[in-house]
Amino acid sequence: MALPTYDKSKRKSTSFEALPKDAYVVKIVGAKEGTYPSGGSCLRIAFDIAEGKYKDFYQNQFNRDTREDKEWPYDAVFSLTIPSDHSETWIWDNWNTFFADLEDSNSGFVFGGDIRSLKGKLIGGKFHIKQTEKNGNVYDHTLMKWTCVAEDVRQGKAGKLPNDKLVGTGSGRAAATSAPSADGFVNNVPDEELPF
Repeated sequence: MALPTYDKSKRKSTSFEALPKDAYVVKIVGAKEGTYPSGGSCLRIAFDIAEGKYKDFYQNQFNRDTREDKEWPYDAVFSLTIPSDHSETWIWDNWNTFFADLEDSNSGFVFGGDIRSLKGKLIGGKFHIKQTEKNGNVYDHTLMKWTCVAEDVRQGKAGKLPNDKLVGTGSGRAAATSAPSADGFVNNVPDEELPF
């Protein structure tokens, strides 16, 4: 029996570099309105690392993915709850802080309500580790949790990083941890076409 031929260009990547928990200057590559599974409205803001050693981290990850149905990496989408008149104070605080940080990070920019104007803008991001569990494996995701002014990141004055959200009990890291799957896209945003 003759063995089938192979396509070397379809080799699956076996290496995955995780983004370390830290504060980074990020660039918004697109934004659109969405909803949470619970039904609340949000902005889904796709971003990439804009400066430093990890510049273009998510674009490079996206480019390495050879699947036809690839999506912008889940870890590079920040969801910001859109407040309503009945929203709790912390939701308004997050909304106001995001846009204040955005305007202070982009000289002369004033957000006028058009989410298309967010594309290309810089903002500081504070990242933490969030673990997910699937089929008995625990995966680490480095996610942007809070924002800050980009210049504060550049000056090393971003402040405290958010606490990690780990699977299991206690404050320690779960014993059995794994990197995302070899293609690096463990938990992509479903039905989203990012970047915009």
